Amino acid sequence: MINKKDLKANYSLFGNKGNVWSNTSHIYKSGTGNLCGTPALSTNHAMYAGVEVAGCEKCIKAYKEEVK
Repeated sequence: MINKKDLKANYSLFGNKGNVWSNTSHIYKSGTGNLCGTPALSTNHAMYAGVEVAGCEKCIKAYKEEVK
């Protein structure tokens, strides 16, 4: 997992209700979308629920590659 406070500028957390409940919130890149390619079509429940960590393994892997 990656804490949202450790994300670089232009990255944030995004998740629907299911992501919030299952601790699988995505890492969203401004102007691009979720790093794993999952469409961000819902309300960002991760923000409203105060989620502090990204749990999507694909997003975490992609983020680590981007910020090397």
